Amino acid sequence: MLLRKEEGSVIAIPQPSHAWLSGQLARAFGNERFAAPAPKEDVCFAAEQHDIGWLTWEMRPKLDSETGLPQEFFRLPPNTHIAIWREGVRRAHVIGRYLALLVSLHADTIYGRHFDFEKARPETAKAVRAFLEGQRRFQERMAASLREDPQTRRHASPENIGCNRLVIAALDKMSIEICWGLKTKATIPEVPMASGESIELCLWPGAGETLVLDPWPFGTERVTVRAEGKRLRGRFSTQQELQRALGKADPVLVTVTLCRA
Repeated sequence: MLLRKEEGSVIAIPQPSHAWLSGQLARAFGNERFAAPAPKEDVCFAAEQHDIGWLTWEMRPKLDSETGLPQEFFRLPPNTHIAIWREGVRRAHVIGRYLALLVSLHADTIYGRHFDFEKARPETAKAVRAFLEGQRRFQERMAASLREDPQTRRHASPENIGCNRLVIAALDKMSIEICWGLKTKATIPEVPMASGESIELCLWPGAGETLVLDPWPFGTERVTVRAEGKRLRGRFSTQQELQRALGKADPVLVTVTLCRA
């Protein structure tokens, strides 16, 4: 769950809806400086489904007792977070190998960028290492299978897979900032370019419901994206109160337009 804080309320945006927004960005990605994802449909689908493991959790999100609101994704207990990612890879594998590979690699990227092994409890660090080791074995099997298949080997080189991994990570970060409701400048790291290099993008609020992005990685002059959430007012003291509020809450479409600097 992502919480978009507004005056007097919050909009609770489920992880799969945020991922839907990532998929919209992926379908617009690519121009003379930034190569479009390849294979495009597979990568766009992976961007859209990278949080498929959260579907069950988001049907009954847990109450965060400290905030009185649904738990945001970064506040979940480590074992719950690992289980959700493991389930996401399993679900993706039901659909296809390339999807499963990219979802698994995205989990690897998330932990690599945001998990501090030195500060974590020993048992938590051990659990994360075991999860990542299992995922890397899975990734090796999927990549080998894709390279052996004449229909998929063209896009299964380590370079191409690595580029797609970075694209999904960049669009995920961009989508999170959009869903949260960006108030100050944010950076999007390691965005792959057509040249083979990577670059940092800057995203900041523009006029009205617009965000400005520079450098510009999309193929059109403006890109409008949306995610759907539910508006919650007040705070909740029990899981039952939260569930009732979510059941009665008004749906809200969060729509934002990205434009060039």
